[in-house]
Parts: sequence; C-alpha cells; structure tokens
Amino acid sequence: MKKVRNNKLGTVLMIMIAAALVIIGCGRKNEEEQAKNDVISDNILITETGEVIEKSRPRATPAPSPSPFRSAHAGSHFEQQQITTEMDIDIPVQEQVVTEEDQTKPEGHPLQLVFLGDSIFDNNRDGTGVPYLTSKLCDADVYNLAIGGTSASIEMDEEGSVEQWTSRSFCGVVNAMLGLIPTDIFEGTVAKELLDDPDIDFTQTDYFIVQYGINDFFRGVRQSNVDYDGDNKKTYVGAMRYGIGNLTEVAPDATVIVCSPMFAQFYKDGHLIGDSNMMDNGSGTLADYVGTCNYIANETQSVFFNAYLDLGIDAYTAEEYLEDGVHLTEAGRRLYAEALAKIILDYEETKNN
Repeated sequence: MKKVRNNKLGTVLMIMIAAALVIIGCGRKNEEEQAKNDVISDNILITETGEVIEKSRPRATPAPSPSPFRSAHAGSHFEQQQITTEMDIDIPVQEQVVTEEDQTKPEGHPLQLVFLGDSIFDNNRDGTGVPYLTSKLCDADVYNLAIGGTSASIEMDEEGSVEQWTSRSFCGVVNAMLGLIPTDIFEGTVAKELLDDPDIDFTQTDYFIVQYGINDFFRGVRQSNVDYDGDNKKTYVGAMRYGIGNLTEVAPDATVIVCSPMFAQFYKDGHLIGDSNMMDNGSGTLADYVGTCNYIANETQSVFFNAYLDLGIDAYTAEEYLEDGVHLTEAGRRLYAEALAKIILDYEETKNN
C-alpha cells in the first residue's frame, strides 16, 4: 500500500515539473515574441491602407578623437584630426641645409622641372638633394617649391576658401602659383622666393614632380570620406585631386609625376617599434596611403612613381638608404634622383618618337 502511494506521489511530481517547464517555455516564447514585436514596431510603419513600410534607420556617427601625433614642423592644429588608433612614435626631424648649389634662377636648359613636396625634397639644398640631382641628370632647369613638414591636405581648423587661406600645404602652393592667394604665408621658405620671382615662368613647366603623404599619415588625415565633397582638401584624396587638377591650370602641357610615400621605419625613444607596413594611424598604414596615391595618379592621368616598391628601400636596405627611418641618406637621395630621371628621360624619348 505504501508503495502505491509512493508511485502516485512520483507521478504527481512529474506532472508538476512538466507543467512548470511548459509555463517557463511559454514565458520565454512570449518574451521572444514580444521582443520581436518591439523591434518590428520600432522599425515599421503601417499605413491606413494596411501597407507595411520599413522605416530608415539612422546611421551612427563616430565621435571624433584627438590625434596623438605631433609634427615637428607644426603646432596644435593636429589635435583636431579624427583617428581611432593611437600610435606613440617619435616624429624624426632632419636639419635643412641650404647653400648656393640649389638653383633659383632660370639657366636656359631644355627642360623645366618643378618639385612640390615635404622635407624629402626640401632638405639638402646643397647639391645632394633629390630635385637638384634629378635636374643634373635630365639637363633641366629646376625649381624646388617643397616645404618641410607640409602635407597634401589642409588642417582641420584651416580655412579652405582662398579669401582666408592660411595653409602651406600642397593645395596652398598650387593656389599661390595660380595667383589666387598672396605668398606671405610662405615667409622664410625658398618656395616664397621662387613664387615671388618674376623671372620664373611656371606656365613653361615640362614636369611637375609631386611627393606628399608621410605628414598626412603622421597627422592621421583621413584618406577619403564619402560624406565630404570629392575635392575636399582636408582629406588626402581630396587634397591630391585638387592640387594635381589645378597644376594642369598652371601649365596645361605639363606632365605630372606623382610620387608615392616611401617605405619607413618608426622609432620610440631610439627603439624600432614597427614599419610602414604594420603601424596604423587610425586611417590606415602608410602602405595604404601608397595605394590611395596610386589611385589618384590613375584618376588624374598622371605618371605614377611607386617609390614605396620601386626604390628597393625596405627593412633589409633601410640602414643604407634611410637616415632616421624616414629621411633619405645621401645614397638614398642619389637612388631616388636616378629613378626619377629615368622616368623623365624615358618619357621624353617616348614623346619625341
């Protein structure tokens, strides 16, 4: 008799457990259905005719974060760049050397070359710089408008209208060549002396050699932004597009050679911490900027010089060709000039044939 009662009790317990599981399951199902209905109700609109229309969802806008970069050639403007990945590195500075070796007056050579860029072209105006060596190999007059520390793009807090222009960037130099802005902002540079010289006729230029990107990278400048206009000068793409496009206004018959950034190594407190293939500033690695530079050269129908790959400067040869991981040694400058001269002379031969 006791056994029968125990069996009945077990049966009752099993029924109660099963019922509880059903109730819990139904509750979870109801919660899932409710959550689903909540999502649907938040994202659809039912019209009076019964038509169901999905509402558009707002796009999230990332909050700006300050740039950790500091250029040795510029001030606190860089804080306003928007980047997402901090990269704590030392920005190398190379002393500029200027002597009478750098050409500043017309000499009547068959070709005219005009260089625009940063310290890779601006430093070593002593007969060992890339522009000077290239001109000798090409038998050309050369005007070096490069300014150390400058970028292709204008900074975030700089005015983009010519009426209030303050930028020494690639865009700024081109605007000065067009006569759209005064040259006062270039005070203290060789570029200002050349821009102000009435004997120099930039409309007679045969080749513009353009080299920017490393300082855009250091500043964390966005390569492009779909929310901006195509020629927005605060992005690398927009600034390069603007500058190259307007060089054709300066000298319509000139050929533009666009030089990519070079391979670089980055240091912190004297220790190598990475290179341009791996260090990301939040807008991409320096190698990514090279790809963007190539894209712009193709889009603008310019000649592209892939200095990143074609110079043969890499982790194995950096000690020979890079002085501080970024700037060129004298051997590196000769290597660069020879590569540029070959491009120019080969192009001249093609045109003449």
